[in-house]
Amino acid sequence: MGPANTSTADIRLSQLIGFTARQQEAQAACFTHRFILYGGARGGGKSRWLRWMLLVLLIYWHMHHKISNVTVGLFCATYPDLRDRQITKITDEFPSFLGELRDSMEHGLCFHLKPEFGGGRIALRNLDDPSKYKSAEFAAIAVDELTLLPNKSVFDILRGSLRWAGIERTLFLAATNPDGVGNLWVRELWIEKVFPPEMEAIKDQFTFIQSLPTDNPYLTQQYWDDLRTQTPDVQRAWIEGDWYVFQGQALRFTRARHVIKPCELADYWVIKSGYDWGEAKPMCYLWQATNPDNGRRIVYREVYEKGLTDPRQVELIKSVERIGEKVRARYADPSIWTKRTQTTTPTSTADVFADHGIYLERADNDRLNGKRKVSRLIEPLQDGLPGLLVFETCGNLIRTLPSLVHDKRQPEDIDTDGEDHAYDALRYSLTDAREATPARVVVPSPMSNIIYARR
Repeated sequence: MGPANTSTADIRLSQLIGFTARQQEAQAACFTHRFILYGGARGGGKSRWLRWMLLVLLIYWHMHHKISNVTVGLFCATYPDLRDRQITKITDEFPSFLGELRDSMEHGLCFHLKPEFGGGRIALRNLDDPSKYKSAEFAAIAVDELTLLPNKSVFDILRGSLRWAGIERTLFLAATNPDGVGNLWVRELWIEKVFPPEMEAIKDQFTFIQSLPTDNPYLTQQYWDDLRTQTPDVQRAWIEGDWYVFQGQALRFTRARHVIKPCELADYWVIKSGYDWGEAKPMCYLWQATNPDNGRRIVYREVYEKGLTDPRQVELIKSVERIGEKVRARYADPSIWTKRTQTTTPTSTADVFADHGIYLERADNDRLNGKRKVSRLIEPLQDGLPGLLVFETCGNLIRTLPSLVHDKRQPEDIDTDGEDHAYDALRYSLTDAREATPARVVVPSPMSNIIYARR
């Protein structure tokens, strides 16, 4: 069970669990790291590993550290997910000689180990309201399908509940496919190793164990046949564990096709901008230039910051614009014309901008229309290049666009629980967009022949 001093009881438990080689690798990671992500593709036995690993930990702490009556938590985004992925499986898989599943006033729904195995419990919980766990205590927390959590704040709440007397190394375990609204923040932490400053001290405690369908010897040929009938992109996600192409991805935007190095933009191209307001959450302001010859648009600059008041936002925007830069139109979310109290005199964000010499126009805020415009523009024009290109310096637009997913209630729209600030600024900047016209000249190798004139 642990890395050393394996007893006869450990061996019997290992035989009962029957972890695959890759699941054993994930188990070993629990003794070297604190934040373990297992998964990345379908069919690797991720959900099973989570529930059995929690059972392993409870028995390990009892047998090797003499710590009993420990509570660990097994979480899913919703109760139906919890029931289908875990509760029914625990009923079928956990032998009765180990313990029983029962609901009580004191502990809620838990699997309770018998006293001879330490008397610990696996609390079965959903995340409909994560804030209710702020005062809870768990020696380990496991989350099934982590990318279904829309943002990192839920993870932060849960890891704040990792504490248990006598256990120095509490653990956070998770399993997931990449195809959820939280793909971006999960990918940044565990795959790309991009951490906010406050988490730099613990970044070495994160590890990712790639699970693939080939790791699971129990999959049937029919399951494999079904996987191979999916689209190529879905196969890359489900079979190969590609974190950058996944089911539910709303926009077919890729770095390889849509991102270019900063170049010169022709003076006759028309410059417009889009602004998505934010303070506690990021604000985003994008500049894009349109080639009137073919309708191609190039996003060449972005401002993406949070924690700024309206006056500071407008000052930042003005500071990065070139003197004499001719911005034909500045589109913004119509909600910023709503009066808000920011100074001694009630005023609006739009008024603040106007006072500083930046005059905003109400954007088209029809979300479905905006989604259609963005989707249309990222497809190729007749010269082979997409109708929308982005300078590689616009890092947040590039980072967030590929990770947006469809809204499950409105499949033609973007799920607003994702990090959509740059996307919103982009669709605002396309308020006047029409169908792109064919290029005047078809260029066989276009990337080196587009003419630019502005940074």
